[in-house]
Amino acid sequence: MNKIFTLLLSMMALNSYAQKAKLELKLQKDSTYYLTVNAKMNIDQLIQGTHQIVKSTITGSMAHKVVAIKDTIYDMDVIYKSLAMEMEIGGRAINFDSESSDTTNMFTKVMKNLIGKSFTIVMSKRGQVVAVKNTERMFESLFKGFPQIDEQKKAQLLAQFQQSFGAKTIKGNLQESFVIFPKTAIVVKGTWTNQTNLEAAVISSKTNTRFTLDNITNNAYEITGNAVITPDKAPVYKNTNNLFMRLLNVGGSNTTRIKIDKKTGWIIQSTVVKHVISDVELKQTLDGPVMMTYPMVIDANMETKN
Repeated sequence: MNKIFTLLLSMMALNSYAQKAKLELKLQKDSTYYLTVNAKMNIDQLIQGTHQIVKSTITGSMAHKVVAIKDTIYDMDVIYKSLAMEMEIGGRAINFDSESSDTTNMFTKVMKNLIGKSFTIVMSKRGQVVAVKNTERMFESLFKGFPQIDEQKKAQLLAQFQQSFGAKTIKGNLQESFVIFPKTAIVVKGTWTNQTNLEAAVISSKTNTRFTLDNITNNAYEITGNAVITPDKAPVYKNTNNLFMRLLNVGGSNTTRIKIDKKTGWIIQSTVVKHVISDVELKQTLDGPVMMTYPMVIDANMETKN
């Protein structure tokens, strides 16, 4: 009897592992899908023997409405419903929140002006972020309700927000939360590999990730991923805070744990832990000499929920 019971358990286990799943997005037109993101990042810069540490937390919620389905492609109209940032740098704390009632905080006002401004995300059924478009709409009324601002200051603020909420940054961050699914059905413990490119602010890198379908539950697919981060292409200098910066020798790793809704393929929960190292080069002018080179370490944790 015990042998029969053991045999049945073994057969059930084998059946579980043999079960194949076709992982893909199954979104409906005119339906809206939500994501809430909490991203924490610590940047450690070793400058002239002193560690300069910047800590930041960005939280936000987004609504993605499917406005068109073309073969295997979804067009989504996307808005931020809330945005907030906390930053600690040089012993100073900076906070701004789109839901705050503080009318004296300039950055809070800017955040409020980003809320509800739509842009477009194009995604494939495999979960690949094909394009992010029309982000300029978010910045058209960025300074609405502000007193007169010096044009140089306005340009500087606009550049900073475009780096943080521009098309390339949104595309890279969103792709890190989603999994690009395999082309064919896969069994539990089956693996596949993807390469993605990240271009955000001054970072340009590529990530090679090996994913594993760990488990299939009644309502979800559970997936893990382990990645190696390497340089993408020849780094270029980018203007940031009136200095020109580029990152050299970018490398690192990240791990992903993600739970996908079986019915829609949309994220239930995703956690990405990232460790990046690089060398920073600074110039005062684009054509001038390198004024400083120093190492930098970035540790980040991004949690995404629906």
